[in-house]
Amino acid sequence: MHAFGRWEAADAVQSMKDTGTETAAGLRQVLGPPPVEAMDRSQHGSRVQLPRSDGGDFDALLARRATCRNFDVARALPYALFAQLMQRVFSAQSQVRVSDDTVFLKKTSPSGGGLHPIEAYLLVQNVEGLAPGLYHYHAVEHALEALPTPVQSLPGFAMDVLAQQHWFANAHVMVLLAPRYDRSFWKYRNHAKAYRAITLEAGHLSQTLYLSATEAGLGAFITCAINEVPLEQAFGLDPISEGALAICGFGWRGEEMVTMELDPAGEVWQVESP
Repeated sequence: MHAFGRWEAADAVQSMKDTGTETAAGLRQVLGPPPVEAMDRSQHGSRVQLPRSDGGDFDALLARRATCRNFDVARALPYALFAQLMQRVFSAQSQVRVSDDTVFLKKTSPSGGGLHPIEAYLLVQNVEGLAPGLYHYHAVEHALEALPTPVQSLPGFAMDVLAQQHWFANAHVMVLLAPRYDRSFWKYRNHAKAYRAITLEAGHLSQTLYLSATEAGLGAFITCAINEVPLEQAFGLDPISEGALAICGFGWRGEEMVTMELDPAGEVWQVESP
């Protein structure tokens, strides 16, 4: 399924333009009404209303979690802040060594079987004291391993692998979530749920990144609309035993909303009264 869903030169933005689905109104016009936003099953029994609690600091943090589509390219990300986010989200916090060649890691996000098969490959564009380029993050050593830079410019490479989603392409740091399938399949060999466990892990990592970035005053995003083939080539991934699953990223949010963001409660962007 993953192999046959890979893209090489897809343009997700042009595709939306061609189909008239760039906006929510366009989606409604082209596709008709969507399924209802919240399922209602109360016709077969009474609805039990639950009490709402007063919001605390964590509730405020959750309310500010919103996908960022406007990054401030003029403001570099401090090196220490970048390192802090990598440590919180992708670093091994501890480990269990069963034998010399069998080790399980503890991270801040759950993973099927405690295997943590997803590797973090970075495209760094705007971090103080760190050369722009491609890196692999070593989860145990909390260290970056520099990789060969792509032939084309980094901004051009970012646009291509993000399928021309320009609203993400200037993020300070982008992280490719790349599963090592052989790590997962070592335990879950011939298992019908193995791939599902990997995709769940990617979602956990993304949410941990979102909340860590939000707490730090940064914006974050994730997208699976990516061109996997150039990512495999640039990072030296074997598409059989490894994969390019999704790209997430973070950085300073821009001061103006140039590209629309979904923030209906106005927790991120101030909503001006008419």
